[in-house]
Amino acid sequence: MADKTVKLQELRENLAKFAGEKDFSEFTPEDKNTWAQMNEEAKTLADEVREQQIFEKDMKANEEAIQTGKTVASLPIHEEQKEMPKGLGDQVRESRAYKSFMEDGQLNITSEVKYNPILESKTLLTETGYPPAVVRSDLIVPTALRNPNSVIDLFSVIPTDTYQYKYLEETTFTNNSAEVAEAGAFGESAIAFTENTENIRKFGVSIPVTEELLSDVASVNGYLDSRLKTMLQLRLDSELINGDGSAPNIRGILNKSGINTFDFSSYAGNLGRIGQLYEAITEIRKDAFMEADAILMHPSDWNDVVTSVTSDFAGTSSAGYAGKDPLFVGAGMFGNGVNPSIWGVRVVPTTAITAGTVLVGTFGGGLASHIITREGMEVAMSDSHDDFFTKDKVMMKASMRLGFAIYRATAFCSITNF
Repeated sequence: MADKTVKLQELRENLAKFAGEKDFSEFTPEDKNTWAQMNEEAKTLADEVREQQIFEKDMKANEEAIQTGKTVASLPIHEEQKEMPKGLGDQVRESRAYKSFMEDGQLNITSEVKYNPILESKTLLTETGYPPAVVRSDLIVPTALRNPNSVIDLFSVIPTDTYQYKYLEETTFTNNSAEVAEAGAFGESAIAFTENTENIRKFGVSIPVTEELLSDVASVNGYLDSRLKTMLQLRLDSELINGDGSAPNIRGILNKSGINTFDFSSYAGNLGRIGQLYEAITEIRKDAFMEADAILMHPSDWNDVVTSVTSDFAGTSSAGYAGKDPLFVGAGMFGNGVNPSIWGVRVVPTTAITAGTVLVGTFGGGLASHIITREGMEVAMSDSHDDFFTKDKVMMKASMRLGFAIYRATAFCSITNF
């Protein structure tokens, strides 16, 4: 026993010395293998010493019990007053498990306490004081989140195998075509191009988890994998609209130079919000020669559109005004579910865009923009992080690399103060 204890102490000192000579990040594969073997040997030896201590403690307790059993106790002729029963706290302090921990620091010692809470209670016992056992369901109720693909799915996606995506934009188009008289000179036109570059950016997220949890709960690995992917999609969903373009961020549509924009507070038309939306659709037709295929707006703004009312009055100021029947322009006279579209253009209610701002545009088809993927979604796990190796912890991470190219800014139109 003493030899194993001395050997264990020496092994622990050698471990401390080995770890103190260099930083863990500087360990070679041979160092890591040596470190793991030393730790395994120390664990095995510590288990053997602990088992020997428990065995000797049990033997001593058995010997004391035998000696106690040999003692002959005199019995009273007449009934004597019974000793008051001990409370739970007293019995716990006198238990072998409690004493072993307090005196020798030993854990995992089991003791039975003869205590009946029903007999000892002087008040009515209810489920509040003695709650029944309940088995927890394996159901996990996730946090309510917006659809992470509501914006992403609007765009077309193309792949790339480089760290940048380059394309040519026709920035000069001079058309001097005209009718020509006999022997006359043809008008000379001009076309020029500008090379544009979009850098591929990385999106990433990580979460630490213990090896015990991954081993003991079969479903947690898939659950965390799914949630990490959702987190990345939610971030990309927002960045496609709001990204400021400052590295390592991508540039979203609202921060792209050249998009059209209207301030609804300055709108003077008769149709209110729906009139402003149609003006934005018209602007895209005029400037980009394209048809808008989606309108992004906050659910609160969509509510204002659906429940909007246009009123009109007849009469004169002297005779008095008479209100005409209101016209419900959004909800279709409260029919079945409101169709998420207006002026024939699909409406996407999403909290990815802030309330009070609306974005109308030609999102799909790759005519005005593209999501460029360099690497798809990748999920990995490793214990090579900080002191995770010695603490049996694992870092799960998810990442993807992509860029966002907006070819034609005039294919999008924002509306503020909506």
